[in-house]
Amino acid sequence: MKGTKKQALAGVAGALGVLLALAGPAAAEQGTGQILPYPGPDGLIWIPEWIGDGGAVTGGASPERPFTVTVGCQGGGSVLVTVSPHFGDRTPVSFRVNCPVGATAVGSVVLTGEQGRDFYVGVAASDQTVRWGLTATQAD
Repeated sequence: MKGTKKQALAGVAGALGVLLALAGPAAAEQGTGQILPYPGPDGLIWIPEWIGDGGAVTGGASPERPFTVTVGCQGGGSVLVTVSPHFGDRTPVSFRVNCPVGATAVGSVVLTGEQGRDFYVGVAASDQTVRWGLTATQAD
């Protein structure tokens, strides 16, 4: 199973640049740093750094185990993170992270597996200069 997750993560990472560019306005762009570290073999999504609005989509999360979405940010302002399941009548879950200048703040939410086997994570930045990173993880 771990090999499958690594392959899925590589596939998501390859398509991520296109998705993120489409998700945010023209001012949004991929950063060159790393706000959050690589999540390892439990990773479903890893965005090391993004600037402005964006998001990602993933599939293949196990419905039997919880998953965690974590966002770290910096640069002033805040980010509103919304996790939306693709299928069913599940209600989106949102949380806000205040992004300090000169430091990184981190927020996360744990969801049950059945809340989002396939899900979208949207990040709306209060300012298009806010830098953020995102991980979605699920332990084997």
